[in-house]
Amino acid sequence: MATMATTLTSLSTKYQKFSPLDTSSSFHGTPISKPTLRMQPTKSSSSPNVSISMSSPPYDLNAFKFEPIKESIVSREMTRRYMTDMITHADTDVVIVGAGSAGLSCAYELSKNPSVKIAIVEQSVSPGGGAWLGGQLFSAM
Repeated sequence: MATMATTLTSLSTKYQKFSPLDTSSSFHGTPISKPTLRMQPTKSSSSPNVSISMSSPPYDLNAFKFEPIKESIVSREMTRRYMTDMITHADTDVVIVGAGSAGLSCAYELSKNPSVKIAIVEQSVSPGGGAWLGGQLFSAM
């Protein structure tokens, strides 16, 4: 029992905790350079005690009126947007077929190298595979 505890302790010290900001991943043994992050403090002249919800909006919300949208306009705009995206992303380095968890994980790792152009092709409208992460408005990855 003591041997098992010692083994588990020695194994747990070898691995570091994963951080979402960690970009020390590598692809085929080539390390990916870490991005530089520079933050500047913002100076505010307003009082920090004032809440946005307490102030009144500078416009009247009841003054807005919306007309119904025609299906033909929506279809035309969706087709235009998707065709523009297809023309833009036709020249790629890597094409990932399938936007399930494995495809999206692969795309995420490859996207850490900004010089690699990636295109994801998904059969259905909802990327995410069995997780059902998308919908009609989410499909233009």
